[in-house]
Amino acid sequence: MPPPWDGLAPHPFEITKSQSKLGHEIDIFCGRWPKAGPLIDIKGVTYHTLIREPLQGTVSITTSVILLFSYIFWRKRNTPDIIHSHGHFAIWIYLYRSILHRFFPWSDELKIPLVVHFHNTAQGRWEAFDKEGKYITPHSKYIQWPLSVFSDKTAVKVASACVFVSEETKNEAIKFYNADPQRCFVVETGVNTELFFPVGQEEREKSRKEMDLDMYDKVILNHGMMVERKNIHLLVDALKFLPINYKLLLVGTMDPSYQQKLNEQIAKGGLKERVTLVGYTPYPLTPIAYQVSDVFVLPSTWEGLPKVVMQGLSAGVPCVVSGFRLSDELDGIIYLDDLNPETIARTIQTTVENRVNVDINKLRLVYSWDTRVKEIENVYDFAFKYRLL
Repeated sequence: MPPPWDGLAPHPFEITKSQSKLGHEIDIFCGRWPKAGPLIDIKGVTYHTLIREPLQGTVSITTSVILLFSYIFWRKRNTPDIIHSHGHFAIWIYLYRSILHRFFPWSDELKIPLVVHFHNTAQGRWEAFDKEGKYITPHSKYIQWPLSVFSDKTAVKVASACVFVSEETKNEAIKFYNADPQRCFVVETGVNTELFFPVGQEEREKSRKEMDLDMYDKVILNHGMMVERKNIHLLVDALKFLPINYKLLLVGTMDPSYQQKLNEQIAKGGLKERVTLVGYTPYPLTPIAYQVSDVFVLPSTWEGLPKVVMQGLSAGVPCVVSGFRLSDELDGIIYLDDLNPETIARTIQTTVENRVNVDINKLRLVYSWDTRVKEIENVYDFAFKYRLL
């Protein structure tokens, strides 16, 4: 739970904030750094903080183990109405419930509905990497991903209902894990429309000046966790095929080894004057990056349904993307046919020069977090009626 605002953090935070408006009392178990700062106060929310994973990619063998024992101890004095977990954080709780289901099916624990939220599938990610021929670190190949696949498989077996951020992610779970389609629901990623919105020309130019960007620059934005699968290096290559006034703005935390690779690529290509690396930016401040940009580009190998794209659209910025598809057509989103740098450059230039329109009204009606939470409430209703017994 934020701060800090990296990775997945804004997604469950926004869900929790919208759920609190409905009058729910919510207990949150979350990993946090000891000096991360004060937790954000939300009415009706009680936090139970655990030490955060010491190294990226080790949550399954660190914080998740602590979570299991913390939850069991908490359960001696408390009985939740429903459990809603995100991803692999609750891997050992899934195993715990699996053991109970097999040997103690009468357990009171199993009377509590479990809803598991999938932002991707580990097996789908693995296959996408293999297909692309991308390098997989030994830690990921032999520890992190096998545990993540185990977590996914166990979760779909013990969950009363599974929530997926996209139709593709749901289909992957059915394909790879034999998930029960009747217990699978798609609730696409939402957006805080009060935080992400277009600004007037005067404010836009003021923000650009503060970021050392010229009013005539064409600004390409990429925001998020920057790792190999996001293909930022292809976006850097695409700059070579664009006019010199096209600038690339990179906002977000970056994998150290990948950052070194990008720095070398930028220097070798003579692109230092055209690429700005901002680094980690707190979530409440990220709208500024969208508001100064002409186009948002995410040339990923795979995605669930990235919140950063919804944020771009909500700010009125057209988005050039790959690795996923929305379930519904929405003006302002352009899918890449391939990830060749020339194709990326051509699509960017066409999008900017044609001033592609974004259907902000439809986005706000369909993709606000308040709307998404109402869909999650329907999943809860199903989970209460369904018992995995």
